[in-house]
Amino acid sequence: MVDHRKIYRVFSLISRLRAPFGVTKAALAYDFDVSERTIERYFVLLQDLGFEVEKKGDCFSIERVDRFQFKPEDLIIFSLEEAAAIKDAITNSPLRGPLQKSLLSKLYALTDIDEISETLYRQGISKNISTVRKAIKNKEQLILKNYHSLSSGKTSDRLIEPIKFFCYYTYLIAFEVNSHMVKQFKIDRIEGVATTDSQWQFEEKHGECQIDAFGMSGTEPIPVVLKLSDRAHRLMEEEFPDTTYYIKKNTEGAIYNGAVYSFEGIGRFILGLLGEVEVVEPLELTRYIEKKVRNWIDRSYSYVNI
Repeated sequence: MVDHRKIYRVFSLISRLRAPFGVTKAALAYDFDVSERTIERYFVLLQDLGFEVEKKGDCFSIERVDRFQFKPEDLIIFSLEEAAAIKDAITNSPLRGPLQKSLLSKLYALTDIDEISETLYRQGISKNISTVRKAIKNKEQLILKNYHSLSSGKTSDRLIEPIKFFCYYTYLIAFEVNSHMVKQFKIDRIEGVATTDSQWQFEEKHGECQIDAFGMSGTEPIPVVLKLSDRAHRLMEEEFPDTTYYIKKNTEGAIYNGAVYSFEGIGRFILGLLGEVEVVEPLELTRYIEKKVRNWIDRSYSYVNI
């Protein structure tokens, strides 16, 4: 297993072991597609890293800690120099793309200490995140300066009421005042953040907005089942790490069984791997893909005949 997959597997294992009632060794072996002996070796690795894996009956767990019983300084396990070294090790490794950003984002998300976050994120992004976090806590309106929207292709200021971060500070869910809609904003497309003297005015309209593993937002989940070739399976996990929890391997490849809030994100993935991804359900997703393919063929035919 390559290094970045090992790192991601450690994160996933810690997450499973922090479930309220723990998890059995057999369930872990099945989920990670390894032997129970391999899971035992993972437990030894976690213990070497300083985690205490406890057994209660047939279940294993890492006990959660109530962080509010500690002072912030008690939670710092790295000096600034050590944190910078960790960041450098990740950024200078062969690991690139979404997974590298996910690891850096998780390191950021694990602390509220802005001084450490500066060593883990580009300075401008870190300051933006810090300002937004304070506004969420204080229920204040903000202005996103020069936000670049890929859907409209325009750059403009947006007056918002920030609600919450998503996907380890990759996205911000916020109520946009001008459109009176809850929208998602990509953090790295925000040039700057300006504070205002105004409190939230539309909290009752914030509602519940979620983001799927493909970066699309919405309120109504759409169940999706896909058959993936080995190549499609690897690419899906590399490009969209949060899909790992919804993929099960079988003798013919792998099955993705999850939910999305829009066909746009997952549709782009399928269109890039036609012939290696089969849509099992829903039928509406198959029709969405067929329509996109027909439109592409029609446009290509028109260009040829110009």
